[in-house]
Amino acid sequence: MQQVKGSLSCITPVFVWVLLLLLLAVSGLNENITQRAEKALSVFTVVKFPNTACASSTTGRNGTCYTSSECSAKGGTSSGSCASSFGVCCIFEKTCGGGSSSENSTYFTSSALSKGSSCGLTICKSDSTVCQLRLDFETFVLNNPVTSTVVTIATPVAANRIGSCDTDSFSVTVPGGKSPPAICGTNTGQHMYIPASDQCNTLNGNIGSASTASTSAFTIKVTQVPCSSKTKAPNGCLQYFTSDTGTIETFNYNSAAGVLLVNQGYSTCIRAGRTYCAICYYSSSFKLSVPNAVTASGSIGVDTNCGMASSTILAEIGSYDHVLIPGGQCAVPPAGPPGLTTNLLNDKYCGTQLNCLTAVPTATTAATAGTVCTNQRPFKISVKSDDREYQNPGALGEGTAGLNAGFSLSYYMLTTCLTRPSG
Repeated sequence: MQQVKGSLSCITPVFVWVLLLLLLAVSGLNENITQRAEKALSVFTVVKFPNTACASSTTGRNGTCYTSSECSAKGGTSSGSCASSFGVCCIFEKTCGGGSSSENSTYFTSSALSKGSSCGLTICKSDSTVCQLRLDFETFVLNNPVTSTVVTIATPVAANRIGSCDTDSFSVTVPGGKSPPAICGTNTGQHMYIPASDQCNTLNGNIGSASTASTSAFTIKVTQVPCSSKTKAPNGCLQYFTSDTGTIETFNYNSAAGVLLVNQGYSTCIRAGRTYCAICYYSSSFKLSVPNAVTASGSIGVDTNCGMASSTILAEIGSYDHVLIPGGQCAVPPAGPPGLTTNLLNDKYCGTQLNCLTAVPTATTAATAGTVCTNQRPFKISVKSDDREYQNPGALGEGTAGLNAGFSLSYYMLTTCLTRPSG
């Protein structure tokens, strides 16, 4: 037993040294492998990039920057590169019956349009930070609304249905909120801001069997607007303009070749520049009701003469369709009309020309044609129309297409505040 113990005591130090050398070698090898793995992983962390908007190589299309595999998995089409060529610009395009999309910059087209059916697409929020959907009508040419002057409503005064979207119509659902009015006709270049619903929104084109619309009838770009975005429209605004000057047109205005659509009720807002105090509107074409069916006195379309749905004051009615410009007044000199001595505040405007109010209006008192300005913020106008156009007498009433075209309002801003009317 003593000899065995002696042998073990001699071997143990050697064994320990060998074991230590083996452990050091393995440790060094593991460290080298770990360093190589970290270097390899660091290459992949460099190519991570945000999924932001990008300009594709396809004319007229923007996309979202994704990896090639992400783009394919999401059902998009790659068109050009982004993120220093580590990503692809992914385009999302849907047509009739395309199901749903939650991608930013989705294009809804009518390429699969079929007459006598609906063409719809459901849009869902990309994430919880989205508050609005902006719809840009890059192309929008549906069947025209009714233009026939045939009397279809006999009482209390003869009227017709000019402006009704009987054949085609486009609408948007807003679960839990107010849907915008349905539109039809030609609206290329127009836009809408829609509240983004947690239950998703549905864009729907109802195409009649007798429609003249083709498979290229519309292309609508859908942009998701975050709640924190500077491009977010104020609440309650269907349209939002951000330039200091611009032009606002009613839907289906079509360079004065269209007609005002029925049952319109919406607001258009204009962002006030930091140094501006007032905004002014003027119009080269304004055909919005014919109060009392007197075209020669279209200038009576102001204040209480507008927005009436009965014949209590105006025997021939014809004055409901109007635009609201809160706190409107004539531009104070030097921009005001020559010889202006009276300047009254007014909210409602209608008739065959845009007027500012210089006297208490009556059914026969003409106002002054010209520019309408206001200090009141937010800068906003509202469009109102009913479901009929009165045609008595037929040659002079609003129930003719030429006297019911809607309006084109140009605007500009003033750095100085207006002098408020004193009486």
